[in-house]
Amino acid sequence: MRKSGSTRETRQRKVVYEVVRHSKDHPTADMIFDQVRDKLPTVSLGTVYRNLSVLKDQGLVIELRGSDRRAHFEADLTPHAHFTCTHCGAISDIEGCPTPDWERLPCLAGYTVEEHRLEFRGICPQCNS
Repeated sequence: MRKSGSTRETRQRKVVYEVVRHSKDHPTADMIFDQVRDKLPTVSLGTVYRNLSVLKDQGLVIELRGSDRRAHFEADLTPHAHFTCTHCGAISDIEGCPTPDWERLPCLAGYTVEEHRLEFRGICPQCNS
């Protein structure tokens, strides 16, 4: 599980990471807490928050902001876009969007791109029908 840093891996952190890694719905900390508590009944919400912060700092999970302004998490670090529904708040992965070659874009000459995100906002198909 370890990507970088010297933080000791704990059982709680491993379970938090596994919950995020196996989730496809971009869960909030509260949703992750509910699932972690099934495996570790004595875990606290604060422990989940602290472990999400460490995992984020280690580059193992990313944090997204939903239209509900709450932090959502995912462990899929492959390049992909997101669509956030402004009606229901669902965050969906969008695959197949072209990724520009950042180093060749004249508008970024002299900049070092460390991260980029492509996000769409609008109404999802379920809310549109």
